[in-house]
Amino acid sequence: MRIKGLDGLRGAAFLLVFFFHTHWNQFGWPGVQLFFVLSGFLITGILIDLKETLPRKSYFIKFYGRRILRIFPLYYFYLAIMGVLTAWALSTGFEPEPMRVYQNEMKYAATYIYDFYFALDRYVPSYFLTHFWTLAVEEQFYLVWPLFILLVPRQHLQKACWGVIALAPILRLVVLLLHGTEAFSFLRDDVALVVYSLPFTHLDAFALGALLTQIRRI
Repeated sequence: MRIKGLDGLRGAAFLLVFFFHTHWNQFGWPGVQLFFVLSGFLITGILIDLKETLPRKSYFIKFYGRRILRIFPLYYFYLAIMGVLTAWALSTGFEPEPMRVYQNEMKYAATYIYDFYFALDRYVPSYFLTHFWTLAVEEQFYLVWPLFILLVPRQHLQKACWGVIALAPILRLVVLLLHGTEAFSFLRDDVALVVYSLPFTHLDAFALGALLTQIRRI
């Protein structure tokens, strides 16, 4: 789906995140949220079109086939190249600590659970993987949203999206209340980072994008 102006929004989101990571500004989070809204918008539009034109089995096969071909090659190429380079750097004794951190954490990125690892008290920042928590959130959204779109009747989709938007702040509050309790002592001390990194606390951003597809189609 190509929509006029969307590339500009993507560019703005990228610059916000890029300048945050280069320490030129302290407001990278709006860029991340904008990426999630755009993902919700684009993916929902694609899923609705597939739902209306394909049988159920083909619906999933075509969607996940496209996602795999679009995301996996570059994603795993990066992980593989960095795996080789960090292994070589370790063998030469060059900057062993960050190289070792990548080697230890690569498995979390490879399995798309880096966002959950990011929330743990044993998390160690990696020069090469810190931003991968957002990619994990996106991929987990791709896992559940196709089923949501398939099961919700088209005439009820707007209401369902509003329901998801209302649910997300409640989930953030639940995480906030549970943080610091003995049962969740494995989480990082910084509750803001814990809330921010977990996938279900961003449901409202994705659902807002999905809702925009419905408004646009009216």
